[in-house]
Amino acid sequence: GSTDKLYGDFLNSYDFNGGLADTLGNGVGLLSGGGTVSGGRYSFGANQGLQLAFALPGPDYGIEIRFQMNDDTTGYNKFLDFRLLAEDMGLYILNGQVAAYDISGTNAPALTEILLDTDFTLGIVRAGGTFEIFIDGVSQFVGNTAPNDQTIPTSNTLFFFNDDNVTNGESFAGSVDFIRIHDDASTFGAVPIPEPGSLSLLVLGLLARTTVTRRRRK
Repeated sequence: GSTDKLYGDFLNSYDFNGGLADTLGNGVGLLSGGGTVSGGRYSFGANQGLQLAFALPGPDYGIEIRFQMNDDTTGYNKFLDFRLLAEDMGLYILNGQVAAYDISGTNAPALTEILLDTDFTLGIVRAGGTFEIFIDGVSQFVGNTAPNDQTIPTSNTLFFFNDDNVTNGESFAGSVDFIRIHDDASTFGAVPIPEPGSLSLLVLGLLARTTVTRRRRK
């Protein structure tokens, strides 16, 4: 992944428009665990999530994910793993709320309820030793990451929608609209600039349309 500040504060954007590549062309593609890409979304069953290597620019970062759950929200359901699926530390949906396990010995439950079959946008920010979670742009809690700092990923690899226990895991079925990596939270909710190739195609398309319009006017 790129460590440069490209396209404002966007580093990588995965929009599932036909595949698992970084839409901005800055980083490596996602790896699928068995789900499918269709209609601009990645749909997955239990433990059919995504893996991203070279995921983050450094110890401080922002992650933005828009997704939904399509089965029961009761109990723990992991949606982000920081430890190569080797232990329980990570972020979960716990009985309809976002929970971080384990930050300073607490689950630190979020306030907003997560509804089935309903998209919501989750923002995760680590900055200067603190860890903050947003749901649909509203801050849910700020936690001190020490001493159990699970928010600096082992080998800089993230697993989305996978649990460390594959057989009887705390996982769920759902679909994701996009995953975006930021330097911080300043561009949460913004639309990323397309990669240069896509931008060139867009410009060429507009020029062609203008030429046709002029010909018609003549």
